[in-house]
Amino acid sequence: MQMPLKADDCVPIDRVLLPKTNTWSNTIKLIHASTDKKIVLLGEHHDNMEHHRWQLQMITGLHTLNGDVVLGFEMFPRKAQPVLDRWVNGELTEQQFLEQVDWATYWTFDASLYMPLFHYARMNKIPVYALNVDRSLIRLVGKQGWKNIDADQREGITEPKAASEGYRQLLAGVFMQHGEKHSEMLAEELVSKAMTMPGFSRFVESQLVWDRAMAEAIAAGVSKHPQAQFLAVLGSGHMMYRYGVPEQLKALDMPSPSVMVPWDTEFECEYIQADFADAVIGLKSIRFSAQKNSDKPRLGVYLEAADGGVKIGKVIAGSIAESLELQSDDLITNMAGSVISDVSQVIKIVQATQFGTWLPLTIKRGEKLLDKVAKFPPNHQND
Repeated sequence: MQMPLKADDCVPIDRVLLPKTNTWSNTIKLIHASTDKKIVLLGEHHDNMEHHRWQLQMITGLHTLNGDVVLGFEMFPRKAQPVLDRWVNGELTEQQFLEQVDWATYWTFDASLYMPLFHYARMNKIPVYALNVDRSLIRLVGKQGWKNIDADQREGITEPKAASEGYRQLLAGVFMQHGEKHSEMLAEELVSKAMTMPGFSRFVESQLVWDRAMAEAIAAGVSKHPQAQFLAVLGSGHMMYRYGVPEQLKALDMPSPSVMVPWDTEFECEYIQADFADAVIGLKSIRFSAQKNSDKPRLGVYLEAADGGVKIGKVIAGSIAESLELQSDDLITNMAGSVISDVSQVIKIVQATQFGTWLPLTIKRGEKLLDKVAKFPPNHQND
């Protein structure tokens, strides 16, 4: 009989939980046990520095043992593939690489979190695949639905496999995290409410297109490199409980992937069921945005491109944005007197702000315009 896990030690640091057998291992043993897997999915919370360090450890270990690996990254749309090829071939400087993949606009998370992974691929001439599609397609599906997207706008993506009931329930919880707060409702009530909302079905479709795109790119890499092991770096939400990308890979008749999810403080112990992942890795939670030695000011939000401004996808706990009471789905329309039209604009304005000064901004929430002032404290680290 499987024993329940206690909340205070569900996944201790430096331990690896194998949920199917409820047994413990470690990263070194996990690397050796994974060498015969054709596809390995390495999850992450995008701004957790320790997750990326662990990914590099896994990639290095598997590459050392197997000698032949291929990498794939959610962080790049398909149109960036020629740039990735030039990077691996050593034809671009780091600055040229980031500019040509349009990193600041497309991904927005600090590139320093990922550059060790990219440099490892370049140093070892490891092929790198862009797993994603342009965010504009995902937004379009969310607005119009997949069936209403013209074939020439689909970036070659084939019909996604329909979401399983379990995945729909998981996505319902994610869907209800946006917009109005529902703290008084039970999880079951949230799911039931989401299922009745008009926008939920389009949200599910957009997620399926995202998953399908990554699965197809992985399948293409496996086909082109039949002797290699394919290691894919993507958000944990695309693989937990073997939903998302694993379901789409199965529909494409690809080998069953090994699903590895690094633990994070945003998870709860009851998440862990036998099918949660093949391995759950205990790591420290080190948020890049919370590092005190940063030489650039940070607002503390995840940003998404949107019509009429830049949308806040998520507010980071303990950040300046949280102190301003900014919310998910708020639209940043103006900063420091400049009309906001793209993500890179927001990043440049925030990073150009001096520590110890104030940054005025205007937020659109529903039909209301709200004027806010972000106050960046002095940077005593440099005193």
